[in-house]
Amino acid sequence: MGKKDIGKILNILNRKYKVKIEKVRPFEILIHGILSTRTKDETTFGAQDRLLKIAKNPEQLSKLNVNTIKKTIYPVSFYKTKANLLRKAAEMLLLDFNGRVPRAKEDLLKIPGVGPKVASLVEVWGFGIPSIPVDTHVNRISQRLGIVPKNNKPENTQVVLESLLNIKQRMLANHILVTFGQDLCRPTAPQCYRCPIYSYCKFEKKKYYKNRVNTINKSYKQHRS
Repeated sequence: MGKKDIGKILNILNRKYKVKIEKVRPFEILIHGILSTRTKDETTFGAQDRLLKIAKNPEQLSKLNVNTIKKTIYPVSFYKTKANLLRKAAEMLLLDFNGRVPRAKEDLLKIPGVGPKVASLVEVWGFGIPSIPVDTHVNRISQRLGIVPKNNKPENTQVVLESLLNIKQRMLANHILVTFGQDLCRPTAPQCYRCPIYSYCKFEKKKYYKNRVNTINKSYKQHRS
């Protein structure tokens, strides 16, 4: 799949979802990123809001007892581990970065709990730096579209996507694909029958899922009659 096709795909999806990037405090995005691993968005945002009410900056977070952090962020996945990571992250920001979240990716990756995806989230949402955070949605959709091979590692998917997309598209790609992945291109039972980019997709089961709804509707109508 070439640059033009990927560009068309993002444009089609963006017309549907009307995605916009709004700058957020880097510290807030950092907290969100650390909390979000293997956790649903609604749970992450709830924990994030509760924590930021009692710790608005790295200094306040560093002074919290780890048990307090655990209780505050529960029920995010791995909340015990994440509580320790959050406390250590706050301490590092104070000691090494004058209490500020750094802009440079190599510095972000030094912070406990921060991997490539979280670092890219901070770059895009916190600093407006073009980057593509690759989570399970982005990686899955990239594979289904044939942009990358099956079982491609997220960090490799990011390299491929960033080589194919222009600066504006890089800024929007994560948000567009995550929204699409939550709405239609789901991990199980993707709704291929109403997919606006069906013709571009290389997913080997797309015909099955497109026809599946017709079979279900036909059976329902027969049952009702």
